[in-house]
Amino acid sequence: MTDNIPQTMKAAVVKDFKKGYEVRDVKVPSDLGPNDIIVKIGAAGYCHTDLQVMEGVYESDGAKPGLIGSHEPCGTVVKIGSEVEKSNIHVGDRVGSINTYGFCGICNACKKQGQQLCENMVGMLGLTINGGFSEYMKADARVVSKIPASIPFVEAAPLFCAGATVYGALLASGVKKGDWLAIVGIGGLGHLGVQYAKMMGAKVVAIDNRKEGIETVNSVPSHLKPDKTFIVDSDSEQDVIQELQSSFYDSNPGVDRVVINAEARGLIKFSQQFLRKGGTLVDVGLPSDQVLELDPFALSFKEQTVKGRLICTPEQCQKMINLHAEHACKTHIEKTYPVDQINEMFEHYKRKDLRGRLCMVF
Repeated sequence: MTDNIPQTMKAAVVKDFKKGYEVRDVKVPSDLGPNDIIVKIGAAGYCHTDLQVMEGVYESDGAKPGLIGSHEPCGTVVKIGSEVEKSNIHVGDRVGSINTYGFCGICNACKKQGQQLCENMVGMLGLTINGGFSEYMKADARVVSKIPASIPFVEAAPLFCAGATVYGALLASGVKKGDWLAIVGIGGLGHLGVQYAKMMGAKVVAIDNRKEGIETVNSVPSHLKPDKTFIVDSDSEQDVIQELQSSFYDSNPGVDRVVINAEARGLIKFSQQFLRKGGTLVDVGLPSDQVLELDPFALSFKEQTVKGRLICTPEQCQKMINLHAEHACKTHIEKTYPVDQINEMFEHYKRKDLRGRLCMVF
């Protein structure tokens, strides 16, 4: 298969910050390190972070014009580095990669929290080094996950950021079987988070300010649908708070856990009102230019815990992928685009009625 790798490929690169993308012919990566692989891309998802890269949010971290976007890539391994031969990754495998590239394995973060927080990381796919909006991509074999044949590439791609992020948030929340969990923000992350929480045995409340989000999560397989849903706007917000903060338990009512996937600055404060005493909230909404609002009285008088999570570890990602297949979870893909239509996909992503994910396919 390696004999068929061309020298050049089509790729969608950032033309300039806030000025869209352009499609170029660029060189196929050839400088493989011992842990590197070359993946022939089957699909690559468009994520909120791709929008932030375009807005220049990651410029100080190393993002620059000419960067190939997407940190939700998957495809087929076509070439492997010398050390990869000793691993369980082989030419021909179907794989996807989280955004971590070149972790050291010896720093405190690698050892205690996970390779995704490595202090000496070489780069992050689609954020600071080239990602998956191209026909071929270089990845770190130590962080990729194998994709079961039952998951098409187009449905697998979003799992390597949206899926891995919300699964990591669920683990960070400490959710257990029988817990009531509120998932706030039912987009690319949230519709997967509801399904993963249900497969973990939780009872789930899905909350969004758009009917499209609730309609999307109600279209998943019946055994993975939320137990309650709410469409919240300024007129209904207080009614929703009052209902949830008095529900589920006779003593210490409210939900046990909250995972927030949207970026509005007031969502932590909103969710704290119905998070019960001793509850845990995990926010992965990651607003680019705003501070988050927090209710200090609920934090202290209800002894709540508010946490962040970047993404799950490579090992947790593989478990998530396997569970996704085992429980027949569904990734909602609204539309796919070829590389030549990258700017149409970019504009589509900004629409308020977006459901689930958009993917580039090759």
